[in-house]
Amino acid sequence: MTTVHSSRLDVRTETQPWVFDADGHVVEPDVVWTEYLPARYRDYAPKLLQFEDHFRFACHDRIGFAIEGRGESVGAPGQTPKQSDAPVAARGGSEPQPRLEDMAIDRIGVAALYPTYGLMIQGVTDREAALALCRAVNDWLADYCALDPDRLVGIGTLPMTDAGDALAESRRCVEELGFRGVWRRPEHFEPLPRLQDASYEPLWSYLESAGVPFAIHPGMSGLVPFDALQARFGDYFSPLHAAHFVTEQMLALTTFVAYGILERHPGLRVAFLESGAVWALSYVHRLDEHLELFGFDRGGLRLRPSDYFRRQCYVSVEGVEPGLGDMVAAYPQSVVFASDYPHADGTFPGSTRDLLETDRLDDDALRAVLRDNALRLYGMEP
Repeated sequence: MTTVHSSRLDVRTETQPWVFDADGHVVEPDVVWTEYLPARYRDYAPKLLQFEDHFRFACHDRIGFAIEGRGESVGAPGQTPKQSDAPVAARGGSEPQPRLEDMAIDRIGVAALYPTYGLMIQGVTDREAALALCRAVNDWLADYCALDPDRLVGIGTLPMTDAGDALAESRRCVEELGFRGVWRRPEHFEPLPRLQDASYEPLWSYLESAGVPFAIHPGMSGLVPFDALQARFGDYFSPLHAAHFVTEQMLALTTFVAYGILERHPGLRVAFLESGAVWALSYVHRLDEHLELFGFDRGGLRLRPSDYFRRQCYVSVEGVEPGLGDMVAAYPQSVVFASDYPHADGTFPGSTRDLLETDRLDDDALRAVLRDNALRLYGMEP
């Protein structure tokens, strides 16, 4: 990677890769399930089922809802089923060298990498199978990143079935695989432990001491229980997808604030990804109001929710959202850029263009959003 120092970086014109993509994705190939996953768990391997006019995801005994179009759209940037009848997947989703080439096109120097099928396996509630699936994804991702670990940064997938297993896999990801963070989905469903349970306290302490963040990353495939949304929208993909991400992030942020996780662990960094950024501006204000009006008596809060958010929390933005200038002004260190490459609802080429051309952020704010805040989030400050 060519290092571009802040002192000589013109954010609008610099052509060398310098942007930090805080939330990119890989698309796991079949080899993850045939070579990295022990044979006794292969019945749990997620798969894509293609039908004549739609596809569905499946994992063990659960089959997701119908999504119109071709399954290749999962790894085809800017080619949702509504926008393309014949999507072409980007090779960089599963091959690291083409990914590095695509990153350079969009001036991206470093990318934090999250899975795709790994978003689906967390609906598995069998403890041993859930852990085996996560380990397979993480081991393959480590091999993917090995081509250029300075530019390809692995983020470990944690099982949701047991807090002790999540702690053990975090240690393995950070200390053995060299990952710079860990993540899980936001949902709570039986019989899983809740994030506010005391059993998670050792995980928060470990991540705090290790200096790596915990990320909440949603996804919508139908393979992780979504009963409340399904009761409202049935199997109607578009409104499910629109509502799921931001509502689940609001609930997750509320958990970290209201139950005092951020209060007890002031060094823990938490990212709420792939839901935009500006939703947090009004919602954190609402949490401040509720502290004043009703209190959060189970959290032992000594600060306002906005103070915890400013100190420890991050949200990601893929483009210039309405109100982004106000959000960055209020929380200048909390907004990071994400490409969502190579998913269909991302943009490539041109994932950084909207932000690079905006006049709603000055150069210092733009530098923070496009690089410096992500360096801080992942503990990679130069």
